[in-house]
Amino acid sequence: MRVLFVVTDADIGGAERLLATLARSWDEGDVLRLVVVMGPGTLSTELEDAFESVRYLGYSGSSRNIMGMVRSLEREIVDFGPDVITSHLFHADLLTALARSSAVKTTTMHTQRLTKADHPLTRAIARAVGILSFRFDGVIPSGDSASMTDFIRQLGMRKVLPPILNGADVPDAASFDPSSRTFLSLARNHPVKGHDVLFAAFARIADQAPQWSLRAYGPGVDDDDERMRSLVADAGAEQLLAEGRIQLAGPTARPAEVLQHGAALVISSKYGESSPLVGAEASGAGVPVISTDVGSCAYFVDDDRLLVKPDDVDDLARALEWYTRLSDDERRSLSVLARTRAEERYDPAAVARRYREAFVGLLADAGKP
Repeated sequence: MRVLFVVTDADIGGAERLLATLARSWDEGDVLRLVVVMGPGTLSTELEDAFESVRYLGYSGSSRNIMGMVRSLEREIVDFGPDVITSHLFHADLLTALARSSAVKTTTMHTQRLTKADHPLTRAIARAVGILSFRFDGVIPSGDSASMTDFIRQLGMRKVLPPILNGADVPDAASFDPSSRTFLSLARNHPVKGHDVLFAAFARIADQAPQWSLRAYGPGVDDDDERMRSLVADAGAEQLLAEGRIQLAGPTARPAEVLQHGAALVISSKYGESSPLVGAEASGAGVPVISTDVGSCAYFVDDDRLLVKPDDVDDLARALEWYTRLSDDERRSLSVLARTRAEERYDPAAVARRYREAFVGLLADAGKP
C-alpha cells in the first residue's frame, strides 16, 4: 500500500508528532510519504527520519493561494501514485478535499470545538471542509467524546468512521521520579490551552506549596512573548516568574526527556482538545496527569480528584493543591496506574494498525484491493 500523508506544517504539535509516531510504527511493507503544505519546521528532522520521503510545498502561513496549493498537491499526488491520501489539520484537509485523485481519501479530526478565539480563517476552512466532506471516503475522529460527535455533526461531516484514539511511544520503563516537585505543561501558546487559568491556579497555591514549581513548554511559551508575559502579570505571578518558580521554557522536540523531571503533567485546555498526544506520552513515562474535562482527556486521569472543570481557576487550584499534599508513595501509586494504562491502550503499533485496517477496508469498499 502506498499512503500519502498531508499535513499543514512541520512544527511541534500533537498532530505532527502523531504522524511521526505512526510512520515509525507502520507496516514495513507499505510506502509512506508526507507532504507538508508549508516549509520545514521545528519537527522536520523527526518527520524526515520517520517517513520514506517528505516533500514541502513551501507556502507561508499567510498565503491565501488555495488553488495554487491544490495544484502543488496534485503534482505530488501524480508523482507518488498513492493508494490512500490521508490528511491532518483543517488547512491540509481543504487541499486534500479539492485535489483531483482517484485514490481513497481520509481525514482525521484532531479538534472537537472552535470558538471566536480561533482565527476566522481557520473557522471558515473548517466549515468548508465539512461541506466538502463528501469528497472523503472516511472521516476518522481522534476522540470518542460527546463533544467530538457534536462538532462533527455541526460541521456536517459525512462518512464518519469509528474513532481511533492517539497513541504514543511507550518507553521500556517508566521514568517518573516521585521526589519531583515540578508541575509540567506542554502546550502551544493559544487561548485554547488555558495558560491564563494555569498560571492563576498555580499562583493561588504557591504559598501553601513553597517547594513546588511550574515549568511550561510549548511554541511561543517563552519569556520574550508579550502574550505570555501579560498572562503571568494578570495572574499576579510576576514574582513567581522572577524567582524561577514559574518557568516559560519554549518549545521542545524531546517530550520524553522533559517528562522525566515532572511530578505531574497539567492539561489546562479550555476546549477543543480531542485526545492530546502528550497525555499518552506522560502516561507512558508513568507521570500522573491533572486535566480539564475536555474531549477524551478524562482517560488520562487516574483519580477523579485530578479531573477539573474547564476554564475554572478554583477547581484547577484545588486539584494542584490536593496533589501537592500527597506523599511520595501515593504519587508513586498513581504513576503505576498511569504506566499500566499506557501499556494497555497507547501502543503506537496498535494505533497504526487500526489506521491501516481502516484504509484496507475503504480500499475494498472502493473495489481497490
